[in-house]
Amino acid sequence: MPLITCRAVFSTMVALAAAGLAAGCAASTSSGPQAAGPSTGAAGTPAASVSAAAAGTGPTPSAAVSSARPAAASPAPSSCASAEASAASAPSGQAAALAAVQFTDGSHGWVAGAGRILATTDAGRSWTRQYSGTAVLDQVDFTDDQHGWAAGRDSLLRTINGGVTWTALTEPCRWGELNSIHFASPTLGYAVAAAAGPVGGGAFTSATGGSLLRTTDGGATWAPVASAPANPQSVCFANSADGYLGTPGHIWRSTDGGQHWTLALTESGSSSNPDTADTPEIECAGPSALWVLFLGHGVAMGHSPYLAYASQDGHEWHGVLEEQMTESDLRPGLKLPEGPGSFPGPFSVIDSGTAAFVGYTPPMGYGAAPVMLASDNGRDLTKEGDVAAINEPLAASFLSQAQGWVVGENLKTNAFDIEATANSGRSWATEYTTG
Repeated sequence: MPLITCRAVFSTMVALAAAGLAAGCAASTSSGPQAAGPSTGAAGTPAASVSAAAAGTGPTPSAAVSSARPAAASPAPSSCASAEASAASAPSGQAAALAAVQFTDGSHGWVAGAGRILATTDAGRSWTRQYSGTAVLDQVDFTDDQHGWAAGRDSLLRTINGGVTWTALTEPCRWGELNSIHFASPTLGYAVAAAAGPVGGGAFTSATGGSLLRTTDGGATWAPVASAPANPQSVCFANSADGYLGTPGHIWRSTDGGQHWTLALTESGSSSNPDTADTPEIECAGPSALWVLFLGHGVAMGHSPYLAYASQDGHEWHGVLEEQMTESDLRPGLKLPEGPGSFPGPFSVIDSGTAAFVGYTPPMGYGAAPVMLASDNGRDLTKEGDVAAINEPLAASFLSQAQGWVVGENLKTNAFDIEATANSGRSWATEYTTG
């Protein structure tokens, strides 16, 4: 089962100031333990108890407080961006307090956001705040329940003990800040360095710029992959050899650790603008398999174009779903099934043949966040319920077709929630809320 982090697409593009890119990153020291912080509401199985916290509130005021793990002192993030650069923000304009989620198994999960990392070791019945600081985080990636990374605008944090302590690593400012971070092992990882700034809350680079980087020491140092195709936007590796790279409108594959790349998929061209290439969000699903969500450009009448593809072997590809109102005009011959919302949201790969897609439909008042399950290698689609309390989904992590978590913003209250389901999205429990 792949370990994944997914993100929704914001309309905001973050520009990195040239002065910040030219400056070096100051290395930070390892964080040390401090007194345990208050635990907070959980994401996990339904009916899980939720504990109160200074950083957020659970759905019931009588929930017990848990201290399953001591919180770590906050390491100072390295600084690649100048003070002029602003963090990616949620639709409300505020930095996303909860922006990324990943579960490695039924017990262990992490959520990262602006100034915080939360963790659970009991399937979400309680959450402990492991990090409090200035880092604006929008990515989290764990290879197992001990080794993980959290990244954001100008910060890269690492843990080797499940988050008991987090160490601030130096970002490779020479190439830009890190986006689309993905580790294949506790030491081997890949990332896209975005000199032009991230799109999608840090998940993808813009249509210009970007370099593929690799680390072999757990993120302490990074070096460019010289053979990579130009203008990378997203990357994932299933193991040390087999990986995929997304560039505008294209998917590339390597079977030798990034030494050589072959073109695996070219997105169908737009009839109105054949030169426009969409931004690919990719998720590996074990050796050979890949799921792709191509993110289009612009908004028309409350609809934004997107379409998804899947492959189980990297050779044969099939369309999974699309936003029909816009894509029917852009690609009238494609005719894929309707996706879960009028705007693209996050998706979470469960296995090579199964994935969960979360959409966003702002024309419906404050909007709804519908959930759709794709099974049978993406050929069977089932539209489930809407994610409770969330209008703008930002990230999703599903362990099975039944069990999953979504984080996002409630646009009515400007609060951020962790929502959990155990019945394929037909009903949801609010496990954690913070303003």
